[in-house]
Amino acid sequence: MSKEQQAYIITGASSDLGEAFARYLSKNKDNKLLLTSRRKPNYFGTLNNDNIKFLPDKDLTKKEHLDELEAQIINFIPTKFHVINCVGLFTDYKEFIDMGDDEIDDIINSNLLSLSKVARRLVPLMRDRNGGHFIGFTTHTSYQHYPNIALYTAAKEAVKSLFLSLSNEYYKNRIIFNTFALATLNTDAEFIKKPKGKREDWLKTDDVCAYVDYHLFACPDNLKLSPPMHIDLYEYSEDYFHKSYFDRIDKK
Repeated sequence: MSKEQQAYIITGASSDLGEAFARYLSKNKDNKLLLTSRRKPNYFGTLNNDNIKFLPDKDLTKKEHLDELEAQIINFIPTKFHVINCVGLFTDYKEFIDMGDDEIDDIINSNLLSLSKVARRLVPLMRDRNGGHFIGFTTHTSYQHYPNIALYTAAKEAVKSLFLSLSNEYYKNRIIFNTFALATLNTDAEFIKKPKGKREDWLKTDDVCAYVDYHLFACPDNLKLSPPMHIDLYEYSEDYFHKSYFDRIDKK
């Protein structure tokens, strides 16, 4: 974990990955954390630190909630800050034509629309404060094009494309956009979706936090201008990708 004081905005803080980042980064009591989520996190109140502020019940596709987020950043974090976007939604494995309109809206809104609106709102603040990192998460499924998760994969691939373009667009402002492609996280929620999966092969959320932290702050030179970067955080065989997919998601 970076030893120097840093300031972070963590969106989607009620997710398993969002909670992991909140707990990981709060180990440094000097770090300032502003956490947002659509529902009150289960760990709400357990991180008792004046440098941590929760903003629950926030839908970051809505203007009034974005207004509040921006105002809180201005008042609570008057310095350079970094954004870690953990907002996302994966419902379940389903054939595309069986998806309802509301489900389509939810997947696009959670994985792409809210992130786009947050970036549009926060990039000017980051630019005015001499840069920072903006982190997003995508998925390994964009390389495999699995069936039954087509829209989720498309939304995450759009996030990757958005960040690569924004990195070039705001290169001169020292804002570094990075995406990390994840495979299955080792959480109870994922095990429900993949009851026959091998949990010992899945990514631990704390390992994801540690790697992201190391990538960003292991070397002071890393804060200099760098090219856009997409990083894969998994090492699975072709056998895993191609032969065992339907076995993993089979609930019978």
